[in-house]
Amino acid sequence: MNKIAIIGGGSASLFFASFLDANIYEINIYEQKAVGLGRKFLVAGDGGFNLTHSEDINSFIERYTPSAFLRDALQFFNNQRFMLWLHEIGIPTFIGTSKRVYPEKGIKPIKVLNAIHSVLEKNNTLVHFNKTFTGWNEDNDPIFNNNEVVTSDYCIFALGGASWKITGSNGSWLKHFTKELELLILKPRIVHIKLTGKLLLLI
Repeated sequence: MNKIAIIGGGSASLFFASFLDANIYEINIYEQKAVGLGRKFLVAGDGGFNLTHSEDINSFIERYTPSAFLRDALQFFNNQRFMLWLHEIGIPTFIGTSKRVYPEKGIKPIKVLNAIHSVLEKNNTLVHFNKTFTGWNEDNDPIFNNNEVVTSDYCIFALGGASWKITGSNGSWLKHFTKELELLILKPRIVHIKLTGKLLLLI
């Protein structure tokens, strides 16, 4: 069984872990905080809890940078299929006047978060708290808390940006990547960067 290490316990991490096949992968999430996953769900819910957008999939894909990198994946599992998946886990949705997709009225963010947690439990997802990413060793294995090395077959970085510091998304991870990569940030967008054969960065 292949081991997957997902670094970060936010929404990108939770959704990614939810869609993995637990019969093929041992799923591990590493979170820097002592307790709690997906805290951004609860904060974002204060200002309107949109889960996706219902626009045409081709326009939707262009919101990602680089768009070609995710085109096949998003066409295979598009926004309509995502809405269907939410319904399957007990979160019916509706499309607002802005074409954003929301949980049906009366469904609080905590219910959505709990539904995703239930999926993770069924997947036997292992969650490791108090794990702060601090760099790599010479084999490109991630290091936590300056001295804890984690080996895996695949490593997914879902570390968030720097706009929600209250949830732990403070952008402090960037310094560990700029040592290895030249990152040019043109404007705020959803960015996915393939690093090596077993490393993937999700922002």
